[in-house]
Amino acid sequence: SKDTHGLGIDQLVEPLCKMCVRVHRSVEEASKEYQAAEGRFNYTTPTSYLELIGTYKTMLQEQRRAVTDRLSKYENGLQKLRDTEQMVAG
Repeated sequence: SKDTHGLGIDQLVEPLCKMCVRVHRSVEEASKEYQAAEGRFNYTTPTSYLELIGTYKTMLQEQRRAVTDRLSKYENGLQKLRDTEQMVAG
């Protein structure tokens, strides 16, 4: 299986692809409704689709970083509690 750019989402690639297609199609439908209601066009292009994927990637990386930071703080706090417990037990 591919590395999927180091994101660790190999098992999620197929469901994510389906979700992106669903979002892209719903935007196309909304664009048709917008055109009918307002007489203005909104185009969805392959670039729009790639931007959606890029946005997902960026958000995933940011969330992973945030979770990693929180986990590190939690683990540090636990270690301080253990250290304090040993000092008190003496």
